[in-house]
Amino acid sequence: MFSLRLVVLLATCLIAATYATELEDYRLKDHINPVHYNISLRPYLLDSDATKQFTFDGEVWIEVVPTVATSEVHLHSKNLTYSLVEYWAKPADGSTVAPTKVSFNPANTTNDDTSIVILTTTVQLTANQAYILHFVYTGLMEDDMHGFYRSSYVNDNNETKWIGSTQFQTNHARRAFPSFDEPQFKATFNVTLKRHYTYNTASNTRLIGSYPDTEDGYYLDVYATTPHMSTYLLAFLVSEFSSRHDSNFSVLSRPEYYAQTQYSFNVGREILAEIGKFLNWNYYELGNKKMAMAAIPDFSAGAMENWGLLTYRERSLLVDNDVTTLSSIQAIAAVVAHEQAHMWFGDLVTCKWWSYTWLNEGFARYFQYFGTAFVEDQWELEKQFVVDQIQSVMAMDSTNATNPMTDNNTYTPAHLSRMFNSISYNKGATFIRMIEHTMGTESFQKSLQEYLQKYHHQSSIPEYLLQAWQTNWATSRFNLSSENIFTSFTTQVGYPLINAELASDGRSVSFTQKRFLLKENDGANASLVYTVPISYATNLDNNFLNTTPKFILNPGVAHSETFTSALTWFIANVQQTSYYRVNYTEANWHAIHHALTAANWSGIHEINRAQIVDDLLNLARAGQITYNLTLDVLEYLETETNYIPWTSAFNGFSFLSIRLGTDIANFNNYIQQLTYKAYSQLGFNESSTDSALNIYLRTKVLAWNCRYGNSDCVSQAKSYFNSLSTVPKNLRSVVYCVGLREGGSAEFEALYQKFKTATVATEETLLQTSFGCVKNQTLIERVFNLVLSSEIRSQDKSAVLSTLYTENNENVDPVFALVTSKYEELAEAMGGYSAVATVISNIAARFTEQTQYEDLQKFNTANASKFGSSNSTLYAAEATALENLEWAENKLGVFRAYLSQRNGSAMTSAFSALTLVFVTLTALLLR
Repeated sequence: MFSLRLVVLLATCLIAATYATELEDYRLKDHINPVHYNISLRPYLLDSDATKQFTFDGEVWIEVVPTVATSEVHLHSKNLTYSLVEYWAKPADGSTVAPTKVSFNPANTTNDDTSIVILTTTVQLTANQAYILHFVYTGLMEDDMHGFYRSSYVNDNNETKWIGSTQFQTNHARRAFPSFDEPQFKATFNVTLKRHYTYNTASNTRLIGSYPDTEDGYYLDVYATTPHMSTYLLAFLVSEFSSRHDSNFSVLSRPEYYAQTQYSFNVGREILAEIGKFLNWNYYELGNKKMAMAAIPDFSAGAMENWGLLTYRERSLLVDNDVTTLSSIQAIAAVVAHEQAHMWFGDLVTCKWWSYTWLNEGFARYFQYFGTAFVEDQWELEKQFVVDQIQSVMAMDSTNATNPMTDNNTYTPAHLSRMFNSISYNKGATFIRMIEHTMGTESFQKSLQEYLQKYHHQSSIPEYLLQAWQTNWATSRFNLSSENIFTSFTTQVGYPLINAELASDGRSVSFTQKRFLLKENDGANASLVYTVPISYATNLDNNFLNTTPKFILNPGVAHSETFTSALTWFIANVQQTSYYRVNYTEANWHAIHHALTAANWSGIHEINRAQIVDDLLNLARAGQITYNLTLDVLEYLETETNYIPWTSAFNGFSFLSIRLGTDIANFNNYIQQLTYKAYSQLGFNESSTDSALNIYLRTKVLAWNCRYGNSDCVSQAKSYFNSLSTVPKNLRSVVYCVGLREGGSAEFEALYQKFKTATVATEETLLQTSFGCVKNQTLIERVFNLVLSSEIRSQDKSAVLSTLYTENNENVDPVFALVTSKYEELAEAMGGYSAVATVISNIAARFTEQTQYEDLQKFNTANASKFGSSNSTLYAAEATALENLEWAENKLGVFRAYLSQRNGSAMTSAFSALTLVFVTLTALLLR
């Protein structure tokens, strides 16, 4: 046995690399594995800390074991300044051995791009021998919401209170301590936090002791050893927060918000227990005996799944029943379920690398809906899943900008960020739901339980999950297709368009497929085909509750289903449980239209009505069918009174309304006519018998009617605005927006003052995003300047700014002018040029005039070089704007003509007239 000791200053031992960084250089070599970290941190947050304020002292001992003999140690470090770096062999018997000093090889390097430090020894480390790496260092507590960072709030005494919090995913643990900062390098952690007596601390595990420090007024908080886990899941919090808790579970917040923690405390405990039951593994038996959830004033993500210390934006955790809307309460329950699901999918079993992010996030998004539904079963979340997740991700996944769920081309920080997109989350959850309906819920549940048991405290790859599914898929008649279904949707981009052709005699349906693409010739691979589970219902068998596939459509193989009696209509993809769009013959589309106008929509499920609406609008947008056919079938919406189909409709109409720009007079009438029944039935008057979906539908219908010219809607909303303190909470988003859209400086000032005194995060968020509803130039500039100021937190700037150009089409030009004239100030406010490039790209996506496109070109020519690598976003925005202009030239004319003809008709269709009479009589009877 021998011992080694290396003591060097980082300034001399860590020299910046001068070589070009290759993609593989972004990954650590796997010849050394961490076993355990012992971390001690002392943050400086007090004003009396003077020049040390917003820095921290750190010391860490890392036990590592080389798998081969080596003289190099590779690990991550970023923005840390070292005063001591040393290591020695760990004695097998635990005794203390006097270390031996050795000189340092100056060839050691730090790669600034990868944050990888290479420490070189003159004596080789022995394979399978344990070593201790010891580092003493200082770091910065910056305000960018990454690493170990600072956040603040102003308390009721108008005092600024500073806190220290963490956000390590995906690659920011290296900013708090030197580490093997990749998910596959799991280890255990011991954390000790030194804090002033006025503060308290929290970390992943239970506090096992708090001891007076030698420095007067300071204490050392010592935490129990964590489970075997990845670095990105470690967390700590230094604050003056209060805690609502029982023996195992707690919710932490600033003291003034203690009353707002009750709902998340209740629902968090229930959801955690129910997910544990479903997975047959109680959370407290996974290896951590506590669960805390903390509301952080400044937080970059919506929330984070640190094992045992979940961290959230305040609006994602805190509820005031008198103020917080039902939709916000649902969002809070859902994000709690999402983060808690990660305790099993992500923390217990972790994706080996971010190429497989969907193994973490797909399941968390799945349980975000179906885990919440275990407890809050009145919200019909299984229906909301379809319009929120499936239909929303289909737009991105039908362009060349998409990526596969399993993407092995993942190396750089930009690649890592890309993997946290709707493909990993929405498509991942959609794919998981498709597998559940294909193999059956019981087998699906059993396979998840077995997967977790087999790979607990380990890293996972998609093949492990497939094997678990296949084990329980064996009794299914689709088991032979399981691997093909899995690989075609996880390793390929996109999804199929299924062409279901009902024969003229109604006795057979033939099926073929091709990849669905919104744009032709955009560089996307149009030849991709998939292995697809197909379910369907017909007018003769309209069982929309049976979602089990009837057959598997294989790539490149046509399939035909025959029927003993002639069908009138045929609808594929029952409850949209599989991931594909469907197109039919024109005759079948018309038959579906006829069925939808019959009583109770002929029993066609509301999810399938939503699917029909979404498919029609996107098929027409892509040129697969004519807009005349689409709009003809969509006339059925005059009878629609359900939230799910209307959400699909509004999502589709949003694209068209953007393309119309400011020429929306006929569109105004169209929206009012289609929504007449829903508007008359719901109105502004809430009822105690309203379902959650009726409450949500009322908000959408009112928002669209008030925005698109319904004078009665505007009048009632303005009346509510005149008494701001009594606006029903679920109507506030509509009332606030109408008040600013139709008002002036007085109305803005009233809402601004309400924002300045808000003490509920969800209400504060609603108020600040309502600011974007203003229309006159002076107020547009005022809101823009608020974004530049510190009055809007960094985490919220993007959302507030986006409403300024999305709520009113006529704002696109003035906001673009402001952004491009003050882009440097905006970059400073939003944390960099990348954020500004994204804003410009989003605005450019709403351009409808050639002159706007030319203005973008001029800006890019003059300024793109200042944006660094983000200039690619600016040039991509040019391409998008040009594509939209070309699309409008080729396709928008048909829509305009339809609106003009419909609006100019002297006589409403007989169907529409009957509908109007029916709705009017109904409204009178209900008074």
